[in-house]
Amino acid sequence: MRTELIPADKAVLSSLREGGDHPAIPREIRIWIYGSQDDLNKVADRLADNWDDTIPERDGEEWSILASRTQPTSDEAIIAMTNEIEAALEGTAADYDGWETSIEKPQ
Repeated sequence: MRTELIPADKAVLSSLREGGDHPAIPREIRIWIYGSQDDLNKVADRLADNWDDTIPERDGEEWSILASRTQPTSDEAIIAMTNEIEAALEGTAADYDGWETSIEKPQ
């Protein structure tokens, strides 16, 4: 279980902060996961309670999940999210390709 941000998450958070993002404001987070249909079915089942749109879809020859949920982007929230995704991938060959979100500024 991770207790620190991974480099890819640090890069996204740095970009958000440079844009004036306020990490406590909840917003939609979207993640991408790629793999075989069987692996993605396992991952989807594991993510279904906490993520929306976890049904694997086929795009040509590739299978993917584009899941989303609303949450803040504090370091702690992103570390917890990464731990959750890594746990969902365990025992599969599925590949987590990262996440994106919008910059949210205080009003």
